Amino acid sequence: MFALTWSNTALDALADIYVAAEPDERARMAAALEALNVRLRADPLSVGESRTGSNRIALVSLLAVVFQVSESNLTVRVARVTRYGR
Repeated sequence: MFALTWSNTALDALADIYVAAEPDERARMAAALEALNVRLRADPLSVGESRTGSNRIALVSLLAVVFQVSESNLTVRVARVTRYGR
């Protein structure tokens, strides 16, 4: 099991996106993030696509989530979140 943390930058961006979203979009985002958090704790290297270094990106309902995985420390850190799709 991996320890999961979110950077303040990612949390702030998520809050801004959430506030600007319609109620039905908020529900979709909340469900997608809950499922993503579970997957990131269980097996983060099977989530999304790899990028440079230890960076990965996952596209979930309305969001693009950039995160880093440290296999040696068993940690995952969400670095950035942006609005993606409709």
